[in-house]
Amino acid sequence: MVNKTQLLRRLLVLGCLLLLCVGLAGGQLIQLQLINGESYVRRSASFLTTTSTVSAARGEILDRYGRAMVTNQTGFSLVLIYSSFWEDKEDRFEVLLDLANRVKADGQASTSGDTTDGEDDTQTDTDTTEQTSGAVLNDVMPITDTAPYEYIGAEGDAERKALSDYIKQSADTLGLQAVKDAKTAASTANEENPQYDADGNAIDQVSQIDATTLVSASEFVSAMRTYMEQNLGMQTGLSDADARTLIGLYYSMRRVGFNNNATFTLADNVSMDLIAYIKEHHQQYTGVDVQSEAIRKYDTTYAAHVLGTVGPMFTEEWSGTKNGGPYESKTGYTMNDTIGKSGLEAALESYLHGTAGSRTVETDLGGDSITDHANSYAPQPGDNVITTIDLELQEVAEKSLANYLSDYQRGGAAVALDPDTGEVLVMASYPTYNLENYNKDYDKISSDSRFPELNRATLGLYPPGSTFKVLTAIAALEEGIIDANTTYTCEGKFEYGGVTFLCNNHDQPMTLDVTQAIKYSCNVFFYNVGQQLTGAHLENWCDKFGLGNVTGVEIAEYAGQAAGPTERAANRKKDPLLREWQGGDDVNAAIGQSDNLFTPLQLANYMAAVVNGGTLHQPTLVKSIKTYDYSDVVEEDQPEVIGTIEFSDATRDLVMKGMNEVTAEGGTAATTFADYPIKVGGKTGSAEMTERKDGVEINYTNGLFVAFAPFDDPEIVICVVGEGAGHGSAVAPIVRDILDAYFAEEEPDTVESVQSENTMVP
Repeated sequence: MVNKTQLLRRLLVLGCLLLLCVGLAGGQLIQLQLINGESYVRRSASFLTTTSTVSAARGEILDRYGRAMVTNQTGFSLVLIYSSFWEDKEDRFEVLLDLANRVKADGQASTSGDTTDGEDDTQTDTDTTEQTSGAVLNDVMPITDTAPYEYIGAEGDAERKALSDYIKQSADTLGLQAVKDAKTAASTANEENPQYDADGNAIDQVSQIDATTLVSASEFVSAMRTYMEQNLGMQTGLSDADARTLIGLYYSMRRVGFNNNATFTLADNVSMDLIAYIKEHHQQYTGVDVQSEAIRKYDTTYAAHVLGTVGPMFTEEWSGTKNGGPYESKTGYTMNDTIGKSGLEAALESYLHGTAGSRTVETDLGGDSITDHANSYAPQPGDNVITTIDLELQEVAEKSLANYLSDYQRGGAAVALDPDTGEVLVMASYPTYNLENYNKDYDKISSDSRFPELNRATLGLYPPGSTFKVLTAIAALEEGIIDANTTYTCEGKFEYGGVTFLCNNHDQPMTLDVTQAIKYSCNVFFYNVGQQLTGAHLENWCDKFGLGNVTGVEIAEYAGQAAGPTERAANRKKDPLLREWQGGDDVNAAIGQSDNLFTPLQLANYMAAVVNGGTLHQPTLVKSIKTYDYSDVVEEDQPEVIGTIEFSDATRDLVMKGMNEVTAEGGTAATTFADYPIKVGGKTGSAEMTERKDGVEINYTNGLFVAFAPFDDPEIVICVVGEGAGHGSAVAPIVRDILDAYFAEEEPDTVESVQSENTMVP
């Protein structure tokens, strides 16, 4: 037990220690508050706390077997801060031009070693040297870079329409009298001569004006240059090229709504050399921020139309309904975000986008980081998409389209489906483009008269030609117009209403039943059938097989139209000059002409329903969606039946027998498939087309082939369209190439064994 003397001694020591601590603390407080207080106040004022958005990596996109199609790589962008770069910077145009020229030089340095070796100049072959896109200046104004200036792209396409709207909004400010007069006239017409759409809604005739047809690109650039010199402080005496650069960037800033609430991404994918230069000369580049970002990395040069493009968000997307907007009301988006613009990138934006993070950093005046705050949080990458596409088949299809269609100088498409599920194995459109170089090659792509950006598989509308005769046969058999024993004699022509309809599909008169008529693609047989069946019944059967209706596939598509009196009456409301439906239209519609316009996807899906016995599936490009680390399934596709077509086994047997004969000796596709080791069924088609170009009427014939294999147990259905190919037999080799690859292919490991590199951007 401790005695009292020892206890007192210990307490005394403890008390002395406490007094010493208090004294030291008090001395420190005096030092901080009284002696050096003012110094520390000044120092604290020199600290800068900034909070920035940390981009989330978009989800990856893979093929059905887990082969990478689109992934991510970390890159850097140059971002302009409105308050410090634009609002408070008198020399903003000088600095902006300097930056733009450095970005252009950076991009050229990165791509100087690019080479292309493809069959077509809009697509890079897989055997080419690996390409790096380099720095990309975010100039979205669809006008050529050099004088004499021209608009880029076709009238009415998205970017040109956006420019047209801008010109209309700015017409008074820019003094564009022709546009002002057109707006006045259209406003008057809205009141005095209103127009209505098919649903009876009034059409705003001002919105219908395409200002780019009223003002030349050179006139617009000149007006913008004058305005910016006189009102915005842009320097005078610039070269045409430099003025065009600044005008394009200013226009692009307006598109994204550059203001105190939104930054402007001047350039993406900038090199470390350029970043280092800007950091070294940071005093010159106040208001220019370097941000890390997840840049889309394209692991394939194929399937561009399926995958789609991404790009910066514009005001019409942030606050309007374009491309899935308004995004201002959606969680996880900022005005400076990158979003999907087309294809699966747009269709699955809500899955792919991810959720941005936040980082709060305290720095001194020199820009050195002092501390990261605890309220920073990491971004959440987007979900990964496993598509139904077989990338190897896709490659074969695109190469084959280019090989067989390039001589026709037009375009075409190929679609392959699983008839039992509706899964899309191939969706190819020709000509195509390379997503890796999309921004760099945009001017070239947009000015190509063959429209490489158009996904002809879902947005190309074609008369089906004789591929339609299978449907006509089914309808006629089920309606009791014909049976297995019905025959018609073809002597090469059919007279109706004073008009002669021709058949050139066999060399001598023939008496044919329905299976023989399919084999030889006899027009006269189906003219007789169509006369009795009528367009009204054909419309009904088209609807059953999904022809003239959207399929429901995830990406953008057109519905097209099925020929018949109902469709003609609807079209006459829009164009009263169209004649009413007549008997001759019944005849012509039965062979796939008249008003019939379908997409290749619709034709493939219709044939899938024929060969599987009447089940119409909703085509899909998505097999499953998984979390960013592939640990959980977010959504898994199941075959979706959108219709069941009732027709007898006897009817199916007859049309199947006919399609069996198409590829046999004497059939319209025998040259390609008579000796093929796997039995193939199908139907060829030719469709006459007319277009006007530069005031001249041009006639040409499309070739179509819808096929399936193996005949006895179909696993794959293929539709190929070749614009200007002349006959279905001309595109049959494309189908053979796809089938060769399909039946030779060994199934690779599935996606479950794949580990993602979908990392968060720090």
